[in-house]
Amino acid sequence: MKNVIVVCEAGITTSLLVTKLNELAEENDKEIHINSKSTEVGLEYVKEVPVDAVLLVPQIHHKEEEYRKVTNGKVVKVSVSDFNNMNAYSIFEQLNEVI
Repeated sequence: MKNVIVVCEAGITTSLLVTKLNELAEENDKEIHINSKSTEVGLEYVKEVPVDAVLLVPQIHHKEEEYRKVTNGKVVKVSVSDFNNMNAYSIFEQLNEVI
């Protein structure tokens, strides 16, 4: 089972995206567990729990280096366009390319 987190400022705005990504994982028979975390909780989480990927929404792209320092998982910046349009298909494709 792959472990992925989607990180946003408060961990709330990504709930719809996480739901869509989990649905796509299930539809495509991918064993991926995806959940959302706030910026600070996410940093602590990846220090304690191995993750395969961290998806950073546009508001926190500036935290990329901080996440890269504390995890061995891939850190992916979700594009502004994909996030604003909730393009879960595109984001799911990007995720599959890195895990």
